[in-house]
Amino acid sequence: MSKILLISHIFPPAIDGGSRVIYKLGQQFENRGHQTLYLSSDCSSTDDFVKSKYLKSEKLTSDQLKLPVYHSLRRSLKFLNIFIPKKTYFHQLLQVFQKGPIFKFIPFLKAIIKILKFKPDLIVTGPLPTTIVLYAHLIRYFSTYLLHYSPKLLINSSFHPTDPDFLQKPLINSLKKADYLWTLTKFETNYFIKNFKINPKKIILAGNGVDSDFLKNPSVPSEHLPLMKGRNTSPSFPQRRGSGGRFNILFIGSLSAHKRVDLLINSFSFLLTNKLINYSTTQLIIAGQKTLYYPQIKKNINSLSPKIRKKIKFVFNFPQDKLAKLIDNCTFLVLPSIQESFGLVLIEAWARGKPVIVSDIPSLSELVNNTNGGLIFKKDNQEDLANKMKKLFDSPERCQQYGQNGLNYVKTNYTWEKVGQKICQKINLS
Repeated sequence: MSKILLISHIFPPAIDGGSRVIYKLGQQFENRGHQTLYLSSDCSSTDDFVKSKYLKSEKLTSDQLKLPVYHSLRRSLKFLNIFIPKKTYFHQLLQVFQKGPIFKFIPFLKAIIKILKFKPDLIVTGPLPTTIVLYAHLIRYFSTYLLHYSPKLLINSSFHPTDPDFLQKPLINSLKKADYLWTLTKFETNYFIKNFKINPKKIILAGNGVDSDFLKNPSVPSEHLPLMKGRNTSPSFPQRRGSGGRFNILFIGSLSAHKRVDLLINSFSFLLTNKLINYSTTQLIIAGQKTLYYPQIKKNINSLSPKIRKKIKFVFNFPQDKLAKLIDNCTFLVLPSIQESFGLVLIEAWARGKPVIVSDIPSLSELVNNTNGGLIFKKDNQEDLANKMKKLFDSPERCQQYGQNGLNYVKTNYTWEKVGQKICQKINLS
């Protein structure tokens, strides 16, 4: 049996793909008989790193260390960085810490003491561009110089090459110093090898996963699926009444600027305004977590006609055990994001037999091309997205085939059991 420390910036049930993959891999280790310890902030979202008042994430078990964070210190670091030359390592280090989380010193010190007593054989951490990978290296440093042993380090970066925050020198160095890098796509793998000169032998291309019991089973109603419980009461989900009935376009994710929810809203409005789809049978469902960008989204919606506004519904902080029902009640899922490392919601939609529409960024295009599970539109192109949505509305047979293609691919490649097996084999864990 091995001892494994897992470190992420926030912790489920927060809606965040980067932290969830760490948690899910931890479950796979536990299923194989290994002992785990989790370290994260006590925040529910990355926005909480800058808010002094926030809903603290609940401590679920004694094997979880959830630490409070500094808030005002981030602003101080930003001010200090004005006086430091931009291209220096220290300037970029301070930029990383401005992203957070910055753990409060005394709780972090107590956590380190507990971790050193735990004496992990392996540290698993991610995602970038938060400070989490730097904390992982610091803990390994203490283990090396205080306990005279060095645990192996596995990083899941959830890398976004178009986001400059991911390209800071301290973060790139952390990738180079890791023993293993868990990548999600061939695009990410090739990017690391070509641009960072990462040794291909360190890379584990395992992708992302869904629970096997999340896969579509026609004999089991979605509300009976035994998934991870959420914190909130169940909202009322809009229903799709089958072919010829109501059609729901679904978006799932954080309401951040890079997700391009505004583009989706504008494309939906374009379809309705030009009478390319029927008002009475179509609505747009936006499900996820509010962010600091949410007021801008509301401003956009408020600029639309009342008739169109009524066709846009929000579902906030839905419990995770209702995810299958939310997806089952849609016609197709749209992910218009311009920054994604993988797109976990895509394999969740495919796992329920639903087609998807994605922007043409490399990570998302790779998944859709591999599965033949949907359509690809030109990023930031409102009219092209509208045309792709209309194409699926006009062809129920195409929708069904894309959904089935995605389901078949996920069953073969993207269950957590398969992801865990790939990683355990590479790092020689039974």
